Amino acid sequence: MIGIFDSGVGGLGIFDEVRKLMPNEQILYLADTKNCPYGEKSEEEIKQICQKNAKFLIEKGADVVVVACNTASTITLEFIRSELDKMTSNNHIPLRKWNMVEECKISVVGVVPVVKTCSELSISKRIGILATKRTIESQYLKDLAEKWCPKKDGFEIYYQAANELVKIVESENFDYCSTRMKFEGELNSSRNTRTIIKKYLQPFINAKVDVIALGCTHFPFLRNEIQKIMGESVKILDSNGAVARQVERIVISNKEISSKEDKSSKYRFFTTGDTKTFKVQIKNLIGLKTDNVEKVN
Repeated sequence: MIGIFDSGVGGLGIFDEVRKLMPNEQILYLADTKNCPYGEKSEEEIKQICQKNAKFLIEKGADVVVVACNTASTITLEFIRSELDKMTSNNHIPLRKWNMVEECKISVVGVVPVVKTCSELSISKRIGILATKRTIESQYLKDLAEKWCPKKDGFEIYYQAANELVKIVESENFDYCSTRMKFEGELNSSRNTRTIIKKYLQPFINAKVDVIALGCTHFPFLRNEIQKIMGESVKILDSNGAVARQVERIVISNKEISSKEDKSSKYRFFTTGDTKTFKVQIKNLIGLKTDNVEKVN
């Protein structure tokens, strides 16, 4: 069973990619809306929150945990893995049995900006990274940029923090499915929203970047508008597909693909926020109608 958590609804994009790759696998999703956004909290707070979220999903049966948030991944990924190893060693979390024979520890998968792919696809070597302030400031991202896009090789990285865009996607009124299918990329919202998005993209326009990495799981839901503003010549990349493929590799390697046909319990959603709002967001963002949403503290 796969467990996914995010500070809100951004990780639903990863959820959607995972369910497409593994239609028979059971998936749990936790939207920690009460603590959104993580980027405004201290590192210690984020670590404690994410550890609790991971433990919650494991207690619900998850064998693989996806930290579907760039901020949380860059700050807490190794911490969570270390803490879960300790809990497993102390028998606070039981080892899972795969195929009723092998035993293994919980796998934890994170999400980070696709800097390596950007370096491979960029022709001009001018790359934009759009993320939250906390991710932009992280040492993890700086190390990625230095490794894959070093200045000595002619690369120029342009960073843009855009926390305000998270709030747009978190809005109950934001309908990605409608904007994608009915309005051909036009946002189903006010002109002010489009103005806000363009404001954050303007530095990339001025720098004439040819690739942009979406370094926040909320931002792929704004891809249509971002692409329209930047033009078709600019490649817009995100990590959702890569994360889903990594989860698939882990599941397949442990021979744990489910063969269940019980559609009613295949997907379970949890939120620390309002359940009615979350149901609307699930439908608006990934087109899935469900009543299987539970409130958790």
